[in-house]
Amino acid sequence: MILGVSDNGRGMSRETMSHLFEPFFTTKPLGKGTGLGLATLYGIVRQNEGFVNVYSEPGVGSTFRIYLPRIRQGESSPPEKEEANPPRGGK
Repeated sequence: MILGVSDNGRGMSRETMSHLFEPFFTTKPLGKGTGLGLATLYGIVRQNEGFVNVYSEPGVGSTFRIYLPRIRQGESSPPEKEEANPPRGGK
């Protein structure tokens, strides 16, 4: 499955794109953003065995494409991990 989002905004330089998915990285002024959005997106997509493709040029805009694996009807989900024995009580 592919989810694509494009804009015609300011776009990004290669330098900015190299930091795009780092936690707390933001191009917004101090106090105007946390920089967690794309880092969180990246983490969720990778946990689900997908990937994110980004294309951007300054003055042109940006396109994000999120690729997630398809699960076909009838396929079984991965086996659930067996829980370890719970820790014994302490003092």
